[in-house]
Amino acid sequence: MTRDELEPPPSDGADEWRPVEAPPASDRDDELLRDPPPGEHHRGRFAGYDAARRVRRILLACLAVLLAGTVFAWYQWARRGEERTVPRQFQLPAGTDTSDRPRVLTWSQGQARLGLSREPPGVHTVELPDRTLKLAEGADMAQFKVVVTDGKTTALELESGRIVEVLHPGAAPLLSE
Repeated sequence: MTRDELEPPPSDGADEWRPVEAPPASDRDDELLRDPPPGEHHRGRFAGYDAARRVRRILLACLAVLLAGTVFAWYQWARRGEERTVPRQFQLPAGTDTSDRPRVLTWSQGQARLGLSREPPGVHTVELPDRTLKLAEGADMAQFKVVVTDGKTTALELESGRIVEVLHPGAAPLLSE
């Protein structure tokens, strides 16, 4: 059945209805356009991606500048302070004579967290049964943990600062340099 064979619908608008004519048949009906119009329609989504290239580059440049600025600001903020100084934890009364105070500590048994200090009245040397611990050159303070069992140092862990380990005969070093 073709369109021409159809009867018009039974309505009051019958005088408005007119049959549609079919386009003329051609041998090339199933081919694409012979001469496509100029443009990038044949690229599909790639054309849209290329069209946004400039905007993407601007956004990436802004992000790079923001990241570099953040890193620079953080670096400046971290360096802005002076060298940290450790405040003295004690104050001696004015006129106190510290010359006759012992500055050597002897530890013979158990575990402890000990500290060394160059300034009096702090301890500058710790005597253990098999070794002697002193402050390293250039260090003002140091803290360490020590465990002494049966006349032998079994553990030595440096917490802060730098110390020198002077070994007695038969002792193995416990500090890793």
